[in-house]
Amino acid sequence: MIIDIPDTAIAWLRNGERGSSSEVIFEHLTGIPIRGWGWKFPPADPSDLERCRRLLDAVPEFSARLPEMAQVSPQWAALVVNWDELCALMDEEAPSGQCPRTYERMIQLRKVQR
Repeated sequence: MIIDIPDTAIAWLRNGERGSSSEVIFEHLTGIPIRGWGWKFPPADPSDLERCRRLLDAVPEFSARLPEMAQVSPQWAALVVNWDELCALMDEEAPSGQCPRTYERMIQLRKVQR
């Protein structure tokens, strides 16, 4: 079986800043397991969210397919539906070097979907 993976995704896999949830995005959208054990963790904190955002910036094809991540789990679905809000909140807070409101909102969204 041949899988068509964008060159930008291969470059990210080789050199990108990776975390658990960004690797879950890669796995789900390509079908290639890189984490193993069936882990499907959503972003746990703003740093993890930022790594996901960097993947999506690096691989525009994945960004367009972000809604597919809602299939992974209820927690992913809650975050995906509110992705733009989380990104805007993070962008607003980021110059301070801290993102407490972003983190709190992420926690709220994940709790609602358990």
